[in-house]
Amino acid sequence: MREESSLLKGWLARIGREHPKNVLNGLKRVHDVAVRLEVLRPAQTVIVVAGTNGKGSTAVFLEQILLSAGTRVGTTLSPHLHVFNERVRVQGEEVSDQRLIESFEAIEAVRNDVQLNYFEYAILAALACFNREELDYAILEVGLGGRLDAVNIVDGDLSIITSVGIDHEEYLGSDRESIGREKAGILRNGTPLIFGEPQIPESVEQRAKELGVVTYIAGRDFQEHTDVNGWRIEVVEGAERNVYHYSRTPFVAKNNAVVALQAAVLLGISVDSKIIEDVIDFRLPGRLEVVDKVDRTWILDVAHNPHAARFLSHQLKERYPGRQLRGMFGCFTDKDAVKILRELGDVLDQVVYADTTGTRGQLATELETRINLSFEGCVGGKIESSVDYLINTTQSSDLILVFGSFDLVERMRTWLFSR
Repeated sequence: MREESSLLKGWLARIGREHPKNVLNGLKRVHDVAVRLEVLRPAQTVIVVAGTNGKGSTAVFLEQILLSAGTRVGTTLSPHLHVFNERVRVQGEEVSDQRLIESFEAIEAVRNDVQLNYFEYAILAALACFNREELDYAILEVGLGGRLDAVNIVDGDLSIITSVGIDHEEYLGSDRESIGREKAGILRNGTPLIFGEPQIPESVEQRAKELGVVTYIAGRDFQEHTDVNGWRIEVVEGAERNVYHYSRTPFVAKNNAVVALQAAVLLGISVDSKIIEDVIDFRLPGRLEVVDKVDRTWILDVAHNPHAARFLSHQLKERYPGRQLRGMFGCFTDKDAVKILRELGDVLDQVVYADTTGTRGQLATELETRINLSFEGCVGGKIESSVDYLINTTQSSDLILVFGSFDLVERMRTWLFSR
């Protein structure tokens, strides 16, 4: 895995840790800096993607469709696994260290005394990168919530909310209605909304009505289905609901893929078989990523809240019916480890607890104490000792799921790909 240059590392140290400090202070500060940077219109068309889970897969699958259609696309992702550059993509590629450094320098030149947090620097840097590229589309992934996220300084031409689940309760609230209200902050007058779940919170629906927003809801307006003939999607195009058949299913989660496809047709892109063939095998690191290394099959997924764990459980049952998996699990202190494990309890027959690092990290011994479930688990601790235990207690035909925090998945990917 590559590393950032020393100059970029210096800038990243300067902008601070990845922590949402000042997030409740509003967006006027970062908006004022963006006005001085002249970056508030980063492309001809802007798509804003919010949601508790599924944002990254949806954003990048849509990116790939738009690239296949021959357009110029910039995409932001949050967070990153290995290097900061993953957060800013142009034409499907991470931008260079030098381009990011130039963007940070441009921010500093106009920032004056405005205090910006890590996420605000990141979005401003992405917008500055996009501003030089004459993009047709910018796909902006919201990092936290919606209303108070730095992405929300930009007016979208299409809004996507992939899902609403419980996460970041200290900032967004403790129920779907409260969290939905925060995510609905990305809506704009008359700008269409695609909602990626069948049950839309009343708070989102009400805000959409207030703003005259046409909503497209999964299961009601668009859907996907797999059978012996392949993959079928139904999407709304203009006044019609059209059906498309494809011989294969995408590797990314199908319900995220169909959200991206509904977005594409609303943007005027023809989702013909050629485009699907171009994007069907696209994979996003750390999202149901399958890695064959050290004589085992590893599945890496950054499911770090109960909503994501429930979705992951469904995906595993669909892709590996009847299979039981071993697991390596690491979790930050501010996540509900017990609920995460309960959602996956019926697909895992054993879990090895691994350390997580950083200010929110915790040792495996602490994690085991917190969980205290009637769940067969043991302490692995460091990556190496956790792997040793799993190798010694499994066979080559077994599947091993590594899940939980981005931190654990990032370090496990690094370990595996160094072998």
